Amino acid sequence: MRCGSAFVLLLLTAVTCVRAQSINASLTGRITDPAKALIVDAKVTAISASTNFAYETKTNDSGEYYLANLPPTSYRIEIEKPGFKKLIRPNVILHVQDALRIDFEMPLGDVSESVTVEDDTAPVNIESGTVSTVVNRTFVENVPLNGRSFQTLINLTPGVVVTPTAFNDQGQFSVNGQRADANYFTVDGVSANFGVTGFIAMMQSASGALPALSASGGTNSLVSVDAMQEFRVQTSSFAPEFGRTPGGQISIATRSGTNDLHGTMFEYFRNNLLDATDWFTNVKGLAKPEERLNDFGGVVGGPLTRNKTFFFFSYEGQRLRQPATAQTTVPDNQSRQQASAAMRPYLNAFPVANGPGLGSGRAQFNASFSDPSTLDAFSGRIDHALGPRFHLFGRYNYSPSDLDQRGPVFSSGRVLSGTNFLSSSIHTGTIGLTQIINPQISNEVRANYSNQRLAIRFALDDFGGAAPPTDSILFPSGITSANGTLLFIILGVGEYVQGKQGVDEQRQVNVVDNLSVTRGNHQLKFGMDYRWLAPFSSPAAYHQFVAFSNVTAAPGGARSGTALFAQASSFQTNALLAQNFSVYGQDTWKITPRLTATYGLRWDVNPPLKGKSESDDPFTVLGMNNPATMTLAPRGTPLYETTYGNVAPRIGLAYQFGGLRNWGAVLRAGFGVFYDLGQGSLGGVSSFFPYSADKTFVPSAFPLSAQDAAPPALSTNLPVSTILVADPHLKLPRTYQWNVALEQSIGTNQTLSATYVGAIGRDLLRVSNLLGVNPNFDFIAFTDNSATSDYHALQLKFQQRLSRGLQVLASYSWSHSIDIASTDA
Repeated sequence: MRCGSAFVLLLLTAVTCVRAQSINASLTGRITDPAKALIVDAKVTAISASTNFAYETKTNDSGEYYLANLPPTSYRIEIEKPGFKKLIRPNVILHVQDALRIDFEMPLGDVSESVTVEDDTAPVNIESGTVSTVVNRTFVENVPLNGRSFQTLINLTPGVVVTPTAFNDQGQFSVNGQRADANYFTVDGVSANFGVTGFIAMMQSASGALPALSASGGTNSLVSVDAMQEFRVQTSSFAPEFGRTPGGQISIATRSGTNDLHGTMFEYFRNNLLDATDWFTNVKGLAKPEERLNDFGGVVGGPLTRNKTFFFFSYEGQRLRQPATAQTTVPDNQSRQQASAAMRPYLNAFPVANGPGLGSGRAQFNASFSDPSTLDAFSGRIDHALGPRFHLFGRYNYSPSDLDQRGPVFSSGRVLSGTNFLSSSIHTGTIGLTQIINPQISNEVRANYSNQRLAIRFALDDFGGAAPPTDSILFPSGITSANGTLLFIILGVGEYVQGKQGVDEQRQVNVVDNLSVTRGNHQLKFGMDYRWLAPFSSPAAYHQFVAFSNVTAAPGGARSGTALFAQASSFQTNALLAQNFSVYGQDTWKITPRLTATYGLRWDVNPPLKGKSESDDPFTVLGMNNPATMTLAPRGTPLYETTYGNVAPRIGLAYQFGGLRNWGAVLRAGFGVFYDLGQGSLGGVSSFFPYSADKTFVPSAFPLSAQDAAPPALSTNLPVSTILVADPHLKLPRTYQWNVALEQSIGTNQTLSATYVGAIGRDLLRVSNLLGVNPNFDFIAFTDNSATSDYHALQLKFQQRLSRGLQVLASYSWSHSIDIASTDA
């Protein structure tokens, strides 16, 4: 259970809005004459200030106009009709997924005359019950960001709580009490949830639950902040168009070129010469570790053909040496000398003690060092007008990165002998076409292919006087550090690792289509979203694991030559397949000039993970209701039955109260049902039976004999050591979300809002561990729908939009969250 409050104050340039559409925005309103009579068939044109792309429509019988699927940017609105003066309103800024309403009054006169309308409307949304926050590029450029990644800005959104990242819970933050792997990232309208983590067991990453981040965990690999237009975080009761997961919907829009050729270059740096020495470094008399951060690059954009074709290119390079100081425990010199000849190389692989003795054969080791990491991010985008009704764009992004971290940590402690080297490579390619079929109908389609490949290896070195053993000592015949791994643990001291961990790869194809139709006072929208995922895992073929209870000569101690536990394992390469399919229909109905309703349905189908080929199919079991007689199911049996009744209704209402001009108030409310992917940690099926086999010895003479250390043979037959299975009637987890908000404008530039947010999760995934249920199964990890969650919060927010060089966003959240299980692993 977590209870807490948070207060955030931002100055400069943050923008908070409320609404949900696709990555594009929409503009609506009503046009009347001075007598308040409706004006029908008036021509309304939105002209992009940067590219001169024009989007046209006409007012209907109710005097309403609708412009859908507008790319987020600044526009000039022009309104024309014979018998009336031409209206021009410049500097109308649409943010990603905005649904802005602007009403006009057209004065009588000659159409050759024009009237420029100033921006005097209050920044209060009156169209939706969705709760969201948008942060634009100006803010990102003016706020110092650690690592030049915008994750810290996501944390400023009310309802967002940072969560610890672990092997069994690999997300970075929770939104309104939802799980950390329930957040959905998109870039230019397509999924960016194709991340992998490099663990042998792919867990949550196999089903596309995690964003593709850099080796050091930053969003630079998806979009450099200098190539980002803005991003929006939706947190509650968003429209049916959005879903797939019930957490935050993080929508990122990238920059495009303009009619003017512009470019910038940048260099951000940090250096230890400008910093004081760390207290822990001083007290231990250690050398000051080197700190270097160079983040450099540039962007350039402009026209290839004026008013028609534009390009935008960005590059970011990052070179970091992250300083660290560590105090660890190692075997003392006496223990090394007294160890047998066979054990001495394993103890000498630890750094040599340089601190006081700690008893029981242990001593202290202190050191300072720096962990290097690099990143290169290349991005190119082309926008092209095929004609007045067709707009095409294409974007390609390539981002390799790596991280070399000293002292990998697993469970019992940190040992500084050796490094953990992680390398990542990300490719994304997206194309999109927006078609204005007629003034009432428009369509946008997006297609994407993305790929992340991530590898981890461990390498012992001579840091601190350590003497790394050769492969011939650590591995059996035929195995080296290139295809095998050794994990050596002494409880109370720590562990070190040598060899290859493995390579994980996720491949994604995503196709999204959204159709917008205007009929009278209704804005209809229909769409589909199909995603194909092919996770691939290539672990080290051999793994040896040994653990000692201490450094002494007692049985189980490292000097005794008898290990507390030893295991030899074999692994095989495998490939899985996951698919997601969603369709939706929604309507935004202007019931009265003051009341707007957005409602609709979403349908999600998420079949279980399966093998990419028959030989890759995971196994499950039969008879889970009686574990004592449970047996293995035929290969190819689905992990669970696909459910088809996952229909999610959504509704949002917004009512505008009367009042003084620019001092109006809006009451909003929303309710919705949201489904999750429903696969959780079942991505780990690819790392256990039948993809691995092991031999366990408790206790065991060590080093292992040639026979005991030899790789065990892989088999699809009983008995089973470890297997991941699910309830055959597993359902998609669902969350019921609602919110009620009162927003008050204070003049033309300020708003104050108070929002109550509720979210309850039902049929959430939970894993139970079953040991020795019958002679054929040693360990079963069983996933079912037995978890629930409840979240309630009060969220206050004050906003001042940019005025006289100052912009403010201040928010306060008080929340209460309680659940049965906080992760699905």
